[in-house]
Amino acid sequence: MDCKTVKLDEKDQFINRIKQSDATLMNFYQFDAMSQAHYEQKINSPNNGRESTLAHVIEDYMSDLALTDKQHESLKQLSEGAKVVIGGQQAGLLGGPLYTFHKILSIIQLSQSLRQQFETEVVPVFWIAGEDHDFDEVNHTYTYNGKDAALHKVKYHTLEPPESNVSRFIPDKSELRAALHDMFKQLDETSHTKDILDMYQRIIDTYDSWTDIFKALIHEVFKDYGLLVIDAHDRQLRDLEVPMLKTMIQSHDQIDRAFRDNQKDTMDSGLTQMIQTDTNVHLFLHEEDRRQLLHFEDGHFTMTKSDKTYTTQELLELVEVDPQRFSNNVVTRPIMEEWLFNTVAFVGGPSEIKYWAELRRVFETLEVPMPIVLPRMRITYQYPRTNKLLNMYDLDEKEVINQGIASYKQRFVRAQASDTFIQSVEQLKDEQAKVYDTLSQEVANNNDNQVLLEKNNQIHQAQYDYLLNRYLLNIERENDVSMKHFNELDHTLHPMGGLQERIWNPLQVMNDFGKNMFNPSTFPPLSYTFDQIIIEP
Repeated sequence: MDCKTVKLDEKDQFINRIKQSDATLMNFYQFDAMSQAHYEQKINSPNNGRESTLAHVIEDYMSDLALTDKQHESLKQLSEGAKVVIGGQQAGLLGGPLYTFHKILSIIQLSQSLRQQFETEVVPVFWIAGEDHDFDEVNHTYTYNGKDAALHKVKYHTLEPPESNVSRFIPDKSELRAALHDMFKQLDETSHTKDILDMYQRIIDTYDSWTDIFKALIHEVFKDYGLLVIDAHDRQLRDLEVPMLKTMIQSHDQIDRAFRDNQKDTMDSGLTQMIQTDTNVHLFLHEEDRRQLLHFEDGHFTMTKSDKTYTTQELLELVEVDPQRFSNNVVTRPIMEEWLFNTVAFVGGPSEIKYWAELRRVFETLEVPMPIVLPRMRITYQYPRTNKLLNMYDLDEKEVINQGIASYKQRFVRAQASDTFIQSVEQLKDEQAKVYDTLSQEVANNNDNQVLLEKNNQIHQAQYDYLLNRYLLNIERENDVSMKHFNELDHTLHPMGGLQERIWNPLQVMNDFGKNMFNPSTFPPLSYTFDQIIIEP
């Protein structure tokens, strides 16, 4: 595989501002992601004392997997005090979007780089957001059908979506198999298809919960890197979190005030508000088989979908006897993660890292150090056929990845059309506009005639637009092969108006290039970069 990087014109300058150590942004992060001194400071910072227990929790969580020597080594290093690079993601159907794998690759690469640079052990950890309950975000994925040059949505269908954590959800295996076969029905059969199908069928047969199935896929793909995996809703992990959960309950007012003040400061500094929440507690409670957000009002904790209330003491007692009923929201999850782990760097998506800018004061309130916050690497896979089409139509790959194909497609169609025809229609539109201006002056004092004239002008202009659009559409139909090529490029490099990794599923590229394509023996070595990575298999 060949690998190169390109600089894209960023619509959102946030990542560039991190790269430039922007002074305004640095007010909202404890550490500068571009400062080697800050990496050294994090590497040499004292541990929290939970690392040995945490290693046992992770080992037990992964005990249903066949761990590699590398993973056993990572567990040993973690238990002995090794720092970590960490990032997380929700458990998406069939692995979710490609960027989940790219986030993991970023975690792995950064941990390897820090290990070499500072000659100390740094362990890669992936955090599954199993406590999340927004099933609509994880119940579908997309695949590209090359025969039709179209994207196809693949969905897990259920009449009763879970209202609790996805880690509690036990999906119907027949529906999972149906989703898997729906995906592969859209794909070309390759020499790798049977291996991929057998692998995922075996995972479905072996594991039951939604997150365990996801965990098994992540493990299968990244085990040889020594990656450790933990579910945020793991029972033993939640037991370990009890002291911090109690602190979050007792300090909910200070936490909320710190968050609101911090968020106001970010917005006053010109940053976009990221976290939207009305609660003042920032914890969920599992009640009546539903994950419900807590709120504090008139001396009691209330919930969004239940009439039951709790006093502070009652909640503290409940945490002691049944901590699994509690989970964090977007404000407290990062703090809990960092309280548990001795983290050097957190790797997140472009939007995710913006959330953390609104949380610095919450970290300070709870006396938990922030990690260095970095965006994950962005990767696009450019197939040989894609290269062929780009060259055939003389297209700039950077522009197509960043902006899509629309302008190139329009340029192509216009080049096939009659300039005389288009100019004549445009001239008719201009003449109509001039006639309208003249007549408007004639009826300036008569409202009814003004309305009549305006409607008549709109009809004429709409007819000219219709004539021109239909003419160009006919040109497209006459060049249907080229139009299919343009659609193919759009769905491959800029699907649904964004980067490939946000839409495509990892099983698709594994089907094309092999079950082991992400394996360290196959995947090209990466260096962490803010630029767009293009891999040509």
